[in-house]
Amino acid sequence: MTEDLLWMLVCGFLVVLMQAGFTCLESGMVRAKNSINVAIKNLVDFCVSIILYAVFGYALMFGASWNGLIGIDGFFLDNADTAWDRTFFFFQAVFCGTATTIVSGAVAERMRFSGYVITAVILSGLIYPLVGHWAWAKAADGTPAGWLAAAGFIDFAGSTVVHSVGGWVALAAILLIGPRRGRFGSGGRHIEGHSLPMAALGVFLLWFGWFGFNGGSTLALNDQIPMIIVNTTLAGAAGGLLGMTASWTLSGRPVADRVMNGTIAGLVAITAGCHLVGPLSALAIGAAGGLIAFLGAALLERLRIDDAIGAVPVHLFAGIWGTLAVALFAPGAELPDGVGHWRQFLIQLEGVVVIGAYSFGLSFGLLYLIKRFARLRVTAREEVIGLNIAEHGATTSLLDLVTQMDEQRQSGDFSRQVRVEPETEADRIATFYNAVLDKFNLETSRRHMAMKKLAQLANYDTLTGLANRRVFFDAVKRAMARTRRMEGHGAVLYCDLDGFKHVNDKLGHEAGDKVLKECARRFATCVRESDLAARLGGDEFALLIDDARDAETAAIGIAEKLIQRLSEPIEMEGQTARVGVSVGIAVFGREAGDTVKSVIAKADHAMYLAKLAGKGVYHVYTDGREEFTPAM
Repeated sequence: MTEDLLWMLVCGFLVVLMQAGFTCLESGMVRAKNSINVAIKNLVDFCVSIILYAVFGYALMFGASWNGLIGIDGFFLDNADTAWDRTFFFFQAVFCGTATTIVSGAVAERMRFSGYVITAVILSGLIYPLVGHWAWAKAADGTPAGWLAAAGFIDFAGSTVVHSVGGWVALAAILLIGPRRGRFGSGGRHIEGHSLPMAALGVFLLWFGWFGFNGGSTLALNDQIPMIIVNTTLAGAAGGLLGMTASWTLSGRPVADRVMNGTIAGLVAITAGCHLVGPLSALAIGAAGGLIAFLGAALLERLRIDDAIGAVPVHLFAGIWGTLAVALFAPGAELPDGVGHWRQFLIQLEGVVVIGAYSFGLSFGLLYLIKRFARLRVTAREEVIGLNIAEHGATTSLLDLVTQMDEQRQSGDFSRQVRVEPETEADRIATFYNAVLDKFNLETSRRHMAMKKLAQLANYDTLTGLANRRVFFDAVKRAMARTRRMEGHGAVLYCDLDGFKHVNDKLGHEAGDKVLKECARRFATCVRESDLAARLGGDEFALLIDDARDAETAAIGIAEKLIQRLSEPIEMEGQTARVGVSVGIAVFGREAGDTVKSVIAKADHAMYLAKLAGKGVYHVYTDGREEFTPAM
């Protein structure tokens, strides 16, 4: 008796360790920004399930049976008086916690924490205890009390009662909350977990805990245990190898999460019949479980059902297979008297269907009603920033770094360095990243300056800084288009310096360049901000006026200023240069057939007439007239 108690307690401890395995597996298979949220869900659902199971779940599951449907006494552990009763309660309570935590990974990264707690209450308080009563409850004399158990249903350690129940509730939840952002649809992608090594550690912890899960279900330290442990080991290994082989064959590489999920699926599948079958059967059951989990994951993807870690294929699909496999692989002598393999298969199928209908139907119905009045899913913004921060206000230095880097990626602004807590695991990464940012920003600045310089060379005269011929012609074209739309007028002033050749010949080209720069400066002082001054080449300049009420009057006014300002002497290091300017004016907007080329040609022709008139004057182009008007 003492040995049995010790064995049960040790196995219970191992089952508790499975919670650590689930935590590592699930938090490693989600993105870093959601890892804390998943871990806290695993902790809280275990706390919720233990309390509810102690208050009424244990009574509903193992209390005196009412018509094989529900226990009706032993609430608040009222009948757990002996050491054996308390040990049995502890062992069964941690089983309830295992069933509850299966949901966490499936709904990860988008279910509200409050919604998940409600789901945990529904599973551990309303579903698992009743299903467990149907399959496992016994009368005081040891005979089956639950209706399924009385019918001959065999589920030794819970392929259906624990794992499929968790899988059914997980399926209901993910159907109601929908897939994660970016998982399916246009641009949809597989979302990789942030730490697959941690997830692999979780698989090993689960595997180790499974020895207590299956081995402890003997409820005694007996000679069945070595066979159960061997079968559990073989099935897990076979499931992992089939998951690897299937993914390697179909995708060309051994996909990490398929190998891990195949291993767990093999363990789930053997759980129902590990006390009955031999080693070869255990290999076959586990291998088929791994393959079923792989195919099930592909089916969910095709149906666009988003299970974040593959909990439904692993626990539901493989759990169903393992329960049915009892009738296929158990020796006939191990089946109830008078029940053949086919009859046992029908009994197993009945249990799978009834438990599935109850688990899925009740959880889907209740969660659907809750969804009508409260949000089960986080907002789009909360999903983007991650549930660690959105739900718990919790973060890590590495997550802070990743978040800042992602913000820079989305905004395209790399001008600021990232900031993390010093002397943390992310500090060195941030240092190198900031060095890359500095180099990137330096090269970007140089490229920007080079582009600016190229634009300046392309659009502006290098000597005077005025707009060049191309820019001026484009500006005239746009101005003419505006005047047509608004029925206005504009003017072009074509200017040629008088006496500039004499400056070049007498004072030299360097002095000529200084004269051109000074003339350009004086041009700029004579025009309005809205006007455009340009150097067309050599000593020829031009002005554009396009927003004056009376373009001709405005052009004449500017021409008079130009003639006066450019006639003033130019002092250069003890030398004096004198030039003048002849101005031709062409008004556009009056003639429907005007083009850029014709308007500038008219202004040029008018300037030529001003030259002939003796220079230092302006001339307004008028069709059929050759007169000029001297400047006053």
